[in-house]
Amino acid sequence: MNKKNNNLDNLTKFEDDENVSMADLLGPETNINPGQIIDVAIVAETDEGFMVDLGMKTEGIIPKSEFEEGSIPSEIKVGASVKVFVKNVRGKTILSYREVLEKTAWDTLEEIFKNQKTIKGTIIKSVKGGLIVDVGIKAFLHISQIDTVFIKDTDKYIGKNYEFAITEFDRNEKKVSLSRKKLLENEKLVQKASMLETLAEGQIIDGTVARIIKSGAFINLGGIDGFLHIGELAWYKVQQVEDILKVGQIIRVQVAKVDKEQERISLSMKQLATNPWDSASEKYIEGLIIKGKVTSIMPYGAFVELEKGVEGLLSVNEYAWNDSEHLFKQEVTVGKEIEIKVINCDKETKKIALSVKKMSQNPWEDVARHYMPGNKVKGIVKNITPFGAFVKLPEGIEGLIHISDFSWLKNVKHPENMVKKGEEIEAVVLSVNPQNEKIALSVKHLVADPYKKYKIGTTVKGKVVRVTEFGIFVEIEEGINVLIKKNELSMENKNQEFPKEGEEIEATIIRAEIKERKIEASIRKFEKSMERELIKQFAVNDDRPTLGDILQEDK
Repeated sequence: MNKKNNNLDNLTKFEDDENVSMADLLGPETNINPGQIIDVAIVAETDEGFMVDLGMKTEGIIPKSEFEEGSIPSEIKVGASVKVFVKNVRGKTILSYREVLEKTAWDTLEEIFKNQKTIKGTIIKSVKGGLIVDVGIKAFLHISQIDTVFIKDTDKYIGKNYEFAITEFDRNEKKVSLSRKKLLENEKLVQKASMLETLAEGQIIDGTVARIIKSGAFINLGGIDGFLHIGELAWYKVQQVEDILKVGQIIRVQVAKVDKEQERISLSMKQLATNPWDSASEKYIEGLIIKGKVTSIMPYGAFVELEKGVEGLLSVNEYAWNDSEHLFKQEVTVGKEIEIKVINCDKETKKIALSVKKMSQNPWEDVARHYMPGNKVKGIVKNITPFGAFVKLPEGIEGLIHISDFSWLKNVKHPENMVKKGEEIEAVVLSVNPQNEKIALSVKHLVADPYKKYKIGTTVKGKVVRVTEFGIFVEIEEGINVLIKKNELSMENKNQEFPKEGEEIEATIIRAEIKERKIEASIRKFEKSMERELIKQFAVNDDRPTLGDILQEDK
C-alpha cells in the first residue's frame, strides 16, 4: 500500500510541471509516442481512473470517464495486463482501453464484412427508425431488418442477443448497418428447399396457422408455407375460416399436393376425418323421415343439413301438394328446423332428394274420381301467368286454364284481361292427369262453340269489315268473320267491283272448317238459291210459262 502511495506521490510531483519532458521521466532507453498500442499492467485504482505501470519513472492512467457509468469492463482491474492506446504523453500519460477495443472491433467488423460472414451482437436500445446493437461498436439495425415480418413493438428485442449480417460498412464515417432479416430469409430458403424435397403427397404433418384469408389459411410447416383451402377444412360447408382456425394455432394436416416447380403445397384437414358420405347411403334410405336444418335457400329449393357434412335438397315443388311455390317462399327460412322425408340418396353423386309433401297423403290419388272431364267446377284464381291462370279447387289442388281456353272468339293477349287474382270463377274440366298432377280447365267450354252452328248451306248476314285483292271479310257476329272470295261475289257485279266496308251482305256458307276457325261464303250461291225460290213461287201461283219454258223455246 505504501508503494502504491509513493507512486501516486511521484506522479503528483511531476504532473503539473510542464517543463519536465517524457524523456526526462523515461530515460533514453524508452520511447512511447501518442498513437501507439502498448501492453501495460494495472497497478492501482483511484477515483479518477486506473493507474498502470509503464516501466518508467512515472505511471500512466486509464480514465474512468471513457467508460459509461457502470459499464467498466471486467478485465479492467488491479493486477490485470491489458493493451492500451497512448493518447497523450505531455504532462499525464493518458491511455485508452476503449479505443483499443474499438480498433479491434472495427478490424473484426471490416474482416467480417469483406468475407460476408455474420457477427453476434446485443440490442441495447431503441432509437428512431430502429435499434442500436452492440457488436464491439454501436451499429444500427433498421426496423425493417429486425424480422421477416414488420415489427411495431421494438422494445421486446432490447437486451437480447442475435446473429446479424453486416449490410453497410464505412470505417471513415464510423457507420455500420446490420440485418437480422437477411439471415432469417436465407435460413428460411434453406429450410424451404429441404421441406420441398422431403414433403410427399399423403404425408401427415403438424403446422402453425400463419395467416388467414377469406378463401383459406397459410400454414407454416417449418421453412415453407402450405395453403389450406376453406373447402378442405371439414366435410361440411364452412362459412368462415375463423370459425375453425386462429392465427398461431397448431394443427395437423395432410399434404394433398406438392408442386416443386411452383413451390406450392396444398393441404387438407378434412382428409384426416371420416367422410360422412361413406355411410350416407346406408343411413339415409328411401322413406326415412328425419329432421334437418335449412342452411341455404336457392331459387330451385333449399339445402337441408342432415348431419355435419351431409346435406339434402328440398325442391320447391316437393314442399306441398298444392300451391307449393307460394308456401315454400312463405314458410321456409334459413336456420329453420324441418321434418323431411328421404325420397332418394345417391352416394356416387353425393345427392339426397328430400320431400315434405310426401309425408302426407297425395290428394291427386282421388282427383280422377272427383273431377271427370266435362264436369263444371268452381275455384279461386290463385296465380296468373302469361300463359294462363291457376285455379285452386276445393280439394286444395290446382287446375290450369290455358290462355287459349278463355274464349272461343276473342284473341286473348293476357289472362289478366279475363280474370283477376282472388276471383271465384266457374270452369269446365277438360282433362285430368293424376300422374303428372295436372288438371286442364276451360272457361270457354261453359258455352257451345259458336262456330259449330255455321254449317254448309247456312245463310248468313253481316257487314263488310275488310276488303282485300282476293276477296272481302264479312263479320257475321262478334269475333266471327267469313271470307267471300272474288269469284264468289254477286252475279250482277259484271265489273268485279268490291262492296265497300260497312256495306251489309247476305251470303251462303260454302265451306266450314271448325277446328281451323275458317268459314267461307258465297254471294253468288246465295243469289242462285234466292232465284230458285222465286222461280218456285212463280210456278205455283202462275200458269204462265216459266222462265225455263221460255228459255227452252228459244233453243
